[in-house]
Amino acid sequence: GKLTLIDPANLLSNLKNHLNSQSALTRSTVVTAIKFTISDQPQGIDNLLRNCIGDFLKTLQDPDLNVRRVALVTFNSAAHNKPSLIRDLLDKVLPHLYNETKVRKELIREVEMGPFKHTLDDGLDIRKAAFECMYTLLDSCLDRLDIFEFLNHVEDGLKDHYDIKMLTYLMLVRLAHLCPSAVLQRLDRLVEPLRATCTTKVKAHSVKQEFEKQDELKRSAMRAVASLLAIPDADKSPQMNEFLSQIKQSTELAAMFESIQKDAQTSPTDIMMMDTS
Repeated sequence: GKLTLIDPANLLSNLKNHLNSQSALTRSTVVTAIKFTISDQPQGIDNLLRNCIGDFLKTLQDPDLNVRRVALVTFNSAAHNKPSLIRDLLDKVLPHLYNETKVRKELIREVEMGPFKHTLDDGLDIRKAAFECMYTLLDSCLDRLDIFEFLNHVEDGLKDHYDIKMLTYLMLVRLAHLCPSAVLQRLDRLVEPLRATCTTKVKAHSVKQEFEKQDELKRSAMRAVASLLAIPDADKSPQMNEFLSQIKQSTELAAMFESIQKDAQTSPTDIMMMDTS
């Protein structure tokens, strides 16, 4: 990818030819190479790249899971560093991006570790990559998004794995700030999964890490709730009011929520930051 910057006219087409390789490793390497041609500064390769990046992003439909994952990572890099490369492709790319946010049962398997059975989700990494792309697009291409369609997938993420939940809580904080009226229309549906997280009890015999993870989840969910509450008229939502009553009735949740509200007042921008480079 870096060497392509020396002679892009010849080397880009060379890389492109390898997209038809029978080897999934070759295809994923080529797509990763493209990621290294993208920088946040103007470069000689930019016009050439703009004309052909769509061909490389067609690998979002590749049959191989890992090729699709690295295609998302490359797309995220473009959206973050040089959104002009992908803005006009969003209508074609977004359906495939949203498709990768779904939990796929066929990718979940059980493995035995001694006397225990452990569930492994081979689709988790690609879902994380898809949600990271969504977060980036909020900053770089908000005007090109159908925000209600976007919120459908955020809603699903709120019920997903720990890592995905953490990402969607950050997204909710951003969304409440960027498009409050759309979020307000979906408020009841967004509050329910947040409440489920905050009221989940960890099993008594769980390891210390489980308690810490659940505590971090609750804190992040509470930050999202605090951001939602900052939207005018959010306090008119029956679900939100019911949830707030629940928080007040729990000593642990009430104390946590109070400290988060204090933090939000002193540093309102900090809770919206995430490194997507």
